[in-house]
Amino acid sequence: LAYSDGRVFVAGLSNEEFSSRLIAIPYPFTSDGIDGAAIEIYHGAHGQFETKSPIQTFVTYRIGNEPYMLAAYTCTPLVKVAVSELKAGAHVKGTTIAELGNRNQPLDMIVYQKDGKDYLLMSNNSRGVMKIPTEGAGEAPGITEPVRGGGKKGLGYETIESLKGVQQMDQLDKTHAVILVKAGDGALNLETIELP
Repeated sequence: LAYSDGRVFVAGLSNEEFSSRLIAIPYPFTSDGIDGAAIEIYHGAHGQFETKSPIQTFVTYRIGNEPYMLAAYTCTPLVKVAVSELKAGAHVKGTTIAELGNRNQPLDMIVYQKDGKDYLLMSNNSRGVMKIPTEGAGEAPGITEPVRGGGKKGLGYETIESLKGVQQMDQLDKTHAVILVKAGDGALNLETIELP
């Protein structure tokens, strides 16, 4: 779920083909006006265009003055989707702007600003927490060729080695985030951190 510009966005899978969908619901809620669009992406680790991969986590983000969704999928493409294309019944092709390595599931992400630059902070189940500069996301041409062997392509990232087991996160203020961390004994701890 995410909120942007008077709409609540919901990601999920629908119908017997398990088609990836993004649904936009006007807020305040009404009985009509719900827009649902099928999302197709190029999955570099799989080497093909597909609609069956589910969005695991996403955020809204402005590129220039236009609202976008930055969505992370399992195995782990990072895709941008223009909100203006999310219309009822539309079939939208997202632009894959990063392939972050296969056999990995994104868990949560936030966008924040530090030292005048925007960053995406993404937690994953097997590659820790990634700090991804968003500079260049608007001009990124998109990945349309296979990325094999767990390779990476597109926007780069820095692994934040000090953050382990992060399951969920949210920005607390301009310089801090609150994180839910899974400890070695399985306990969940709520912590605050300085944004890296």
